[in-house]
This record gives sequence, C-alpha cells and structure tokens, in this order.
Amino acid sequence: MLGFICFSLQYFCFYVFRRLMRAVALAVLAAVLALLAVGVLFFPPKCLAASGGGGGVALGVRGSLVGGGSSFIAPQMFVWSREFYRLSGGAAVVNYQSVGSGAGVAQLLERRLDFAASDVPLPRDRYAAVGGRVFQFPVAVGSIVVVYNVPEVAYGVTGRYLNLTAEVLALIYMGVVRQWCDVRIRELNPGLADRLPCRDIVAVHRSDGSGTTAAFTLFLSRAYPPWNNTVGWGLVVRWPVDAVGRGVGAKGNEGVAQAVLQNAYSIGYVEYAYWVKNRGKFDEVGGVAYVRNDNDGRFYFPTAESVSEAVSAGLERYLAKYGAPPGPGDDWNPVSMEFSNPPRGYPIVSFTYIILWRDYVAEGYGNAGVKAKILREFFRWVLTEGQRRLVDGYIALPREVAEVGLRAVEVVKP
Repeated sequence: MLGFICFSLQYFCFYVFRRLMRAVALAVLAAVLALLAVGVLFFPPKCLAASGGGGGVALGVRGSLVGGGSSFIAPQMFVWSREFYRLSGGAAVVNYQSVGSGAGVAQLLERRLDFAASDVPLPRDRYAAVGGRVFQFPVAVGSIVVVYNVPEVAYGVTGRYLNLTAEVLALIYMGVVRQWCDVRIRELNPGLADRLPCRDIVAVHRSDGSGTTAAFTLFLSRAYPPWNNTVGWGLVVRWPVDAVGRGVGAKGNEGVAQAVLQNAYSIGYVEYAYWVKNRGKFDEVGGVAYVRNDNDGRFYFPTAESVSEAVSAGLERYLAKYGAPPGPGDDWNPVSMEFSNPPRGYPIVSFTYIILWRDYVAEGYGNAGVKAKILREFFRWVLTEGQRRLVDGYIALPREVAEVGLRAVEVVKP
C-alpha cells in the first residue's frame, strides 16, 4: 500500500509539473508572437530591407554613374556610394570625384559628369542659361570650421580652443591682422592672451573653384560688411592676404587641412569632417575655433546641436521672408543668403546641392535610360534612408527640404 501511495504522489507531481510547464510555454509563445506583431506594425518588411537588414535595393538594371564636385560633401558621398553598391547587390556603381564645386558644375554642363555636387546653388548667370533643364536640391547640411596651427596655444598644451569672430577672420584674410598676438585676438582670448606669439599669420585658402570658399566668404560678407564691399563672395575670390605675401592656396578641403597641419602659425577653413578626421593632429599643434554668432553674441563650437540650431534658425528666417521652400527647378540662391550667418547657432553652415539634368536623352547622354533609373533610385535612397547614414559632422535635412529633392527625382527622364 505504501508503495502505491508513493507512486501516486510521484505521478501527481509529474502531472502538475507538466501542466505548469505547458502553461509557461504557451505564455512565452504568446509574448513572442505579440512582439513580432509589434515589430511588423512599426518596422514593416520593406523598411527592414531598406535599412540593410538583410534586404537591398531592387534596381532591375546594372550600370554606373560618375558624379563630382564638392569636396565638402565627399566623405559623405563616398559612404553613400559604398552602401548603395552593397544594397544593390553590386548592380549600381556610383563613382564620385572630389574636384571642387566649380569644376563639378562645369563638367556637368559639359556632359562629362552624370551629376554634380556644389555647396552653393547654380550662380544666377548659369541658372538663367540652363534653369529650365536642370534640377537642384539639397542632400545634406554641413559646417565649415576654422582650424589653426599655433603650437604655443595648442589644445593639447592648454586644454582650450581659440575664440574668433567674423571681423577678425575677415581682417586676417584681408592682410590687416598680421600676427597672432594682435590685440583684437588677445581681447577675444583673455585666458590665452599671454601665450599668443607675435608670429606672422599664414592664411590658407582654396586655390580651386570651391563651394566651401563660397560659403565661407558669403558668411564673411553677411557678417562683416567691409569684406562684402572689398572682396565679396564666390567660388573663387581675390584674396587680399596673397598680395602681402602671407596667403597660401591649396586644392580641396583635403589640401587646406594638410597645409594648415604642415605650416606653423597658419589658419584655414575646412568642412567639419576634414577636421574631425585629423582632430588628434590638430590638437597637437593648434585646434579648431569657437566662432561668434554676432546676431546673438554667443561663441559656438561646431557641434551637431549648434549646427542643427543654425539650420532651424536659417529655415525660420527664410520661411518668414519667402513663405515656402523653393522647388527643385527654382533658383536657390536666396536660400544660401538666409542660411548664411543665421540668427542663432554655429554661424558657418551650408547645404550641399545636387544638380541633375531633367532629361538625359535630351541632353545627349548614352545609355540614358539606365543612368536615369540609377539616379532616381540612388538619390531617393540618399534623401530617405541615407539621411540616417551620416558621417560625423553632417546633419540630416529638415523633412520639408528633403521632400523637394524627392519630388525632383521622381520625374527625372527618361
């Protein structure tokens, strides 16, 4: 009898345990199914594929594009091109040449490129000549930083970066502020004033037609009127500092960054990515400047937050004046004007614009159908998923601005 009772107890315990485990398993299964349902709701399969999570971009064609221009956007364009090649399964090759905004626009108009990138829109004279045949639209926002090589006040030595203003920068490139110990620089940097050396400033600038130059000199023109009255702004300007023997020209953002690193007591302007790539080297010999926004009186470091603040302020000012963003076939020069020296935030910011032909057959391109197809898909991806694949220093477009480009790429022919 005792054996029977023990057996019964064992069976009862096993039965209860089995029912309990079954209930737990059902609960776990229900939870997993619920999570999968939420995932499908918020992350549908096509989004997962577009993000590169095992999916890709179905083109239906194979081919290549050649684009070129802005060295400002080159680090980002290289990343976009590599990622799109991967997502297309190797079907689409986008070759980008960092030749400078001026050369990029010129080569597009000569039909030597399939698309161009420029840090300023088409100049008004060129827009007037081809405005009915091209689209132009922004693809990213970036900042221009002021880098310097002054070993005595290098960040690695002092733990501080210099403060500079539009006026002082303009006077350096005008050849008026000649030495680092100039009282105007000392007054902006009281904590470093005694360390600033009385050494001649070497002013490095672009030697090629450059959208970075156009954006930098536009900032100086807007923030310091005497610069606008004497030098002005553009892809190429006549640098007064060259006439006094203290100017150095270099090609591309890459060239300016290296020229500053290699020349003690120099200063230059480059797109943010070229500084951050060499930040350790710059900190050893100098650094990057805080730049004052004269509209709100604050010194700003070129962070994502301060650049985003500038973009928001510039967009607000433009919309208050014009009501809505321009279309892809419109003149975008007023946008550059309103975004330069914005009401608040880091004051030297710029869109990078893509310039495309409206109709590649009409412009005489061979294999036009394939080119147009890849152009449409590549820039559709750049303006959507690509905005989440940004190199450090670039800022995603405001939604209403990205939509301008999306409207354009939908109707690129054939």
